[in-house]
Amino acid sequence: MFESHQLWADYPGKDRSGYLSISTHFSSAHRLAHPDLSLAKNTEIYGKCARVNGHGHNYQLEVTIIGEIDSSTGMVIDLGALNQIITDYVIEPFDHTFLNKDVAFFNQVVPTAENIALYISNTLRSPIQELGATLYKVKLVESPNNACEIYAADSESISVNAAVSQPVLAIV
Repeated sequence: MFESHQLWADYPGKDRSGYLSISTHFSSAHRLAHPDLSLAKNTEIYGKCARVNGHGHNYQLEVTIIGEIDSSTGMVIDLGALNQIITDYVIEPFDHTFLNKDVAFFNQVVPTAENIALYISNTLRSPIQELGATLYKVKLVESPNNACEIYAADSESISVNAAVSQPVLAIV
């Protein structure tokens, strides 16, 4: 195993825990528009990102986990299994899709970078725990001007259902 721009490890020098980050990408289209608002109001809030036919991004995704370094393998987590989880739960369902239509969650939740990253965080948390590690952070880069980081410990109290029942809108 070696470090690269797509995979790196950090060791804070305390006990046996370490961080492992994986970087990957997917391409998706979306439309920033709350389904309960008019086109005029959505345009006021989201500008050209509310256009009816949407627009696309080449998203860069970083997933960071924390766990105890195994004394026999020297690894925090089975890297192949972690890659498979990210592929199965994020890349396959998101890549080359129109998020508002192809991912049921975003039928009612505006697919902002923040909401996408929160959804990914909530989706990956349990499968990563089953591998014996803890999700630490999800970073989603939507464009050179827009990125979001969700720290998993901070997002534990925010459930997917809460986001659906109370979408948050911000005037930009």
